[in-house]
Amino acid sequence: MKSIIFIFIPLLFASCFSIKPQGTKTGNNLWEDFFVSPGVIQYFIKPLSFNNKEQNLDIDFTFRNVSDSVTVNFSVYSNQENNKPDSLNISNELTTISVCSPKTLISEYVNKKHKLRQTGKLSLNELKALTKNNDWTITIQHGNLKDQYFTTQKTKNNIEKIDKNLMVSLNQ
Repeated sequence: MKSIIFIFIPLLFASCFSIKPQGTKTGNNLWEDFFVSPGVIQYFIKPLSFNNKEQNLDIDFTFRNVSDSVTVNFSVYSNQENNKPDSLNISNELTTISVCSPKTLISEYVNKKHKLRQTGKLSLNELKALTKNNDWTITIQHGNLKDQYFTTQKTKNNIEKIDKNLMVSLNQ
């Protein structure tokens, strides 16, 4: 009887920790896709990094193949507390996309830097248009002040891979 208990308890704990659905890591770990239901796949584009002289910004995207809505989450890391932005604009030579009235998810200090995490929406077609050119500029507007963030070379390479692999596969 004791041997059955020793076998049963580890199996019980193992089953509890395996609840998270497994995602498929693809695109050199640039995104993950998750099975939601038959015909529905959720995609998560991992954070892309941007910077200026004083601050860093990471932005990620989550969407489903059967919806036109894309959730945009972005984090700004600064030495001082960030003002809540009125809007976020992502632009390149081809297009400019606006995320108006972003909502705050987190405002905290992490490793002596202020982290402001916000969320907003854009369309899948807008995201596809953005990935057609990998030289993005992100502008955050708060009142009359604007902060601009620019792509790193690594981010440019990652956007190009996302366009050539993920976005092309969504069109098929």
